[in-house]
Amino acid sequence: MNRLAILSDIHGNLPALEAVLDDIQAQGLKEIYHLGDLVGYNPFPNETVALVAAREIPGITGNYDQAVLALVPDPIGELLNARITPMGKEIYTWTVQAVTARTKAFLLAQPRERSLAKGKWRLRLTHGSPRHIRDYVRPSWPEDLVADLLSEVEEDILLTGHTHIPVIRPVNGKWLLNPGSVGFPKDGNPLASYMILELGEKVCPTIRRVPYDIERTIAAIREQGLPAKAGEDLRVGRR
Repeated sequence: MNRLAILSDIHGNLPALEAVLDDIQAQGLKEIYHLGDLVGYNPFPNETVALVAAREIPGITGNYDQAVLALVPDPIGELLNARITPMGKEIYTWTVQAVTARTKAFLLAQPRERSLAKGKWRLRLTHGSPRHIRDYVRPSWPEDLVADLLSEVEEDILLTGHTHIPVIRPVNGKWLLNPGSVGFPKDGNPLASYMILELGEKVCPTIRRVPYDIERTIAAIREQGLPAKAGEDLRVGRR
């Protein structure tokens, strides 16, 4: 039996990450992977990356991570949203200015995808989808669209992030899984979200929701001069 913890979309929310890592330890899990977007939205980008690095958690890059690195001519339009809101642009600009050279170096070293073999199961780790880092593989997708996507993947299990909404969908003998977001859930539940994935004879995914000191994050949002609505969104678990 392989037991994995899968994290995604931590987005600079250090208190949420700390709470999730404590819960992972309490669950007796030793193996952890992340699906990208370590920074953005929240006020602890450097501290979050430093903790992921210190714990040696392997993972992949996310679209916001890439946007902060600004390796393309139009990082907002190509990697975030060409119709970005004024609040979104303000948070992005703050994040770009806040991240250190060490944080950037860590983000730059993250691969676009990973493939893993765990027992008889093969896993693909992506952020948006194997088609594009910014793709939204939404929970509302009909089964035929999910089947088309999974048919393009050699592995048995496709792990994606980016939507900030948990998904567990078995289709045609394969699995589409999304652990939700550690740092900014968008499913109406403000508790930090991650996945426990047990791989034995069967695939057994479970979503865990973890309370954290959300007021600490909101206070830091205020201290950094970021929009107050960013903290209000955390409280309700959506934007």
